[in-house]
Amino acid sequence: MFLLKDLPEDRYVERFSQKYGPIEPKRLNLFLTVLRSGSDLLVELDNFLERFGLTHGRWITLVLLMREPDVSARPATLAEKQGVRRATMTGLTQRLEMDGLVRRIPDDEDGRSVRICLTEAGADLLQAIMPEYYRRVGDMTAGIPDEQVEAATMAINELNGRADLLSAP
Repeated sequence: MFLLKDLPEDRYVERFSQKYGPIEPKRLNLFLTVLRSGSDLLVELDNFLERFGLTHGRWITLVLLMREPDVSARPATLAEKQGVRRATMTGLTQRLEMDGLVRRIPDDEDGRSVRICLTEAGADLLQAIMPEYYRRVGDMTAGIPDEQVEAATMAINELNGRADLLSAP
């Protein structure tokens, strides 16, 4: 979660850039706005999903399973696709299993492993969530012209593609 609601004004950015290194205020503003927006959207998504007894991590796990032709996947594959550690995925799937939304089945290809399978209850829950989710996202984005959607998507993808620069030595 990004914990900054009050983004800095250009005059502060200019002052700080003199002290810490040059940056154009509009470029810093883009970066900070993306961070804040992503964080705010995740909070709102969690608020929406809470009505269904889910967090976005558990919901995404169900969606990933729904996308599979046989509605099942190995835990390691789910972790990789979700960008979480295997231990995190273990916790997510255990909770989903306790709630009857997924079940573990033997992996036919690897007898030592299991697959996580979406249950009928999990599929029914997704069927309750997805139409409302799509409607809400559609409403949120409806007033944005197509060319702005494309430009924003490209800019955000550029930022994301360079995210490793933040943690580089």
